Amino acid sequence: MPVIKISVAKDLNSLRRDFHQMIDEIFRMPHASLMASIAWMPAMDIYEDNRFIYVVADVAGVEADSLELAMEGQFLRVAGNRKPPVATRSKRFFQMEVEYGPFERVIRIPLSVAPDQVEARLENGLLLVRLGKKRSDKVTIEVK
Repeated sequence: MPVIKISVAKDLNSLRRDFHQMIDEIFRMPHASLMASIAWMPAMDIYEDNRFIYVVADVAGVEADSLELAMEGQFLRVAGNRKPPVATRSKRFFQMEVEYGPFERVIRIPLSVAPDQVEARLENGLLLVRLGKKRSDKVTIEVK
């Protein structure tokens, strides 16, 4: 009968490392403690091409003057408030699925951003953010 070695310690160390990495990532996010009190969060896409990083957020019904955007290190913070189109207190709803109220979403941008190449616009209920990629800070040093 063949002997099969099981490396429980190695698997447990890998699991522990992954768990600690996940916890570190959660607590590194700015405003993480506020996430529990937020009413809703818009869906977001993040993608890139050769020159830019793009962020698209579904913020239908949110007025442009209600939106707040800020880059904080590697994090993009998008906050705002979606107000209901009519007063809801005296209404009798048969179905209510659209979420209203304040929101805040903080996402990590995986690359460095050039601060002078940032633009945002609201178009057809989508927040479109374009972030210019920062050129590499890498310096090649010749060894003599």
